[in-house]
Amino acid sequence: MKFFVRTYGCQMNVADSNEMSRHLKARGLVETQDPDEASVILVNTCTVRQHAEDRAFSEIGRLRRWKAKRAGRKVVVTGCAAERTKEYLQDRFPFLDLIAGAKSIENFGHMADQLLDRRETDEELDYAVPSIDDKVAAFVTIMRGCNYSCTYCIVPYVRGREIYHSTEQILGEVRDRVSEGAREITLLGQTVNSYRHNQYRFGDLLRAVAASEGVDRVRFISPHPYYMTDRVIEVMATVPQVCESLHLPVQSGSNTMLKAMARNYTREQYLARVENMRQAIWGMTLSTDIIVGFPGETEDDFRQTLSLIEQVQFDWGFIFKYSTREGTPAAHLECHPEALIEERHQRCLELVDRIALAKRSKLVGTIHEVLVEQDNFGRTRTNYKVRINGGEAQARQGAGLNGEAQARQGAASSNIAPGEIVRVRITNAQRATLEGELENGNITFENFR
Repeated sequence: MKFFVRTYGCQMNVADSNEMSRHLKARGLVETQDPDEASVILVNTCTVRQHAEDRAFSEIGRLRRWKAKRAGRKVVVTGCAAERTKEYLQDRFPFLDLIAGAKSIENFGHMADQLLDRRETDEELDYAVPSIDDKVAAFVTIMRGCNYSCTYCIVPYVRGREIYHSTEQILGEVRDRVSEGAREITLLGQTVNSYRHNQYRFGDLLRAVAASEGVDRVRFISPHPYYMTDRVIEVMATVPQVCESLHLPVQSGSNTMLKAMARNYTREQYLARVENMRQAIWGMTLSTDIIVGFPGETEDDFRQTLSLIEQVQFDWGFIFKYSTREGTPAAHLECHPEALIEERHQRCLELVDRIALAKRSKLVGTIHEVLVEQDNFGRTRTNYKVRINGGEAQARQGAGLNGEAQARQGAASSNIAPGEIVRVRITNAQRATLEGELENGNITFENFR
């Protein structure tokens, strides 16, 4: 029996899909990338914004015909939208076989037994079952839920309060991901750096994961500015395996808006934290999330966001138009006209893109350590995606000894295997991807700190 997974939303949803896939594989199912081959389709939904929810519901509706084509097919809907709209899904799509909200992911193994009409067991999930999607750079969920109540965010209501995996469980899963071939581990949590378990805090966990045999790189998503403590910054600055790249959502540059959003920090506190990190962590890249058009946002509030972007000089950013979500504290507030939100969205995007392109352009000629993920694409420690050029096009460049050297280099780069870490000289900076060529020389962490 085969299964197919469609995932909408954030990295947490990707990790949840991988975890649910491992449960299905442990019960004898085989993952396929062709839904026509599948007997089970799992749609993992997102509800953070209406657009993502609408896309998922459209796909679910089309699955009625897919299910009717062959007896015994099953449709499973999971995730945040499933948590928020379970009764609606049951009424609109009566052909669904299982609806599992985001709060139920921990119990998905038992649900899978019921779905497949098998006797439930108390056996632990076999984390060693290989996953298709996280071979080289793997996600490891360390906690679920969120204790914050940001007024725009539905996540605490669909994922619940924070619960933390034990350190032993996390390190065990890290070992299993490494045994499957992973060299990079990304720790996931809604406010990942608020993690605590017994005497362990997030900085302690970072050190322990980095010390695990076979782990070359460690990242984490998504931290909250409040929990970016001096201890966490010190670990990022001194532990070689922890990458010098951070995604730190700010949402707004206006204290008025930050208070209305219940973000629990001020503009000044955020900027001070960024300054501390940049002084401690050489060469750090910083990305962020920003919401434009939140109810009550004035032109002055928006200009303060633009000025914060200019001051911080983010390496990249994700700019979102405010979307009302029923059930959130801000749902009853009067929204701005869509045209105004769109205009601010474009202005913000243009500024972030201009700064980001200027910073990427300065990387041309520099050498970086790149972990190859697939098809001659990889990532730097600072989280830039890099296309490693090679093959015939590169071999044709130049003449004489220089041409021969380039030909050898091109042939080598065309055979790079996923999981290799190589030195790459950046030759071109595009909007979303860098390009580079292989460099000779041994790789050590000291080269890049």
